[in-house]
Amino acid sequence: MPTLSVITYRDETSAATAGEQVQRLVRHLRIEPDAIAVVRRDRDGRYHLTTNHHPVGGDVAWAMVWMLVFALLFDRPSPGRPDGAGLDALLELLAGSGVDERFQAEVRDRLGPGTSALFLGLEAGQPDRVVDVLGQYGGEALQATMSAAGLAALQEVLYGGPPDGSEPALSAGRDPVRGTG
Repeated sequence: MPTLSVITYRDETSAATAGEQVQRLVRHLRIEPDAIAVVRRDRDGRYHLTTNHHPVGGDVAWAMVWMLVFALLFDRPSPGRPDGAGLDALLELLAGSGVDERFQAEVRDRLGPGTSALFLGLEAGQPDRVVDVLGQYGGEALQATMSAAGLAALQEVLYGGPPDGSEPALSAGRDPVRGTG
């Protein structure tokens, strides 16, 4: 089952530096390049998101998952805008897949003004390995194991289900990325 790992840093630049290191090691770490995202919160409290996208055939694109994760974590309803702006059902599915309220609160608490975080979508067994590789950058790691059933429901809503009827195809390193060997 995929794990959402978030490594938070007490400055605005360390997550980007660690993210660049992961990008250089995607093949070695068996991580999809788009399963990496960086959030920086500037001193004024504004969020800056950096994600990578590449075409995928049949798999859930992490770009969509990141959009939902960030909406769940950081997008508060504002006056004059309907709650969730039509995303409520998708956000509930994501929360039900393992990104629960406790995890959300911990991430928000650690991402105050002047901080940053590296978000990684990892397969089972990878989180400890990646955290070890990134240890030189410091940071505090949080993890949420995402349920296969919750991801299957999310995939069904987003894409109509797995292409071959098998388990959910949300992958962070299951297969080599095209062009990397």
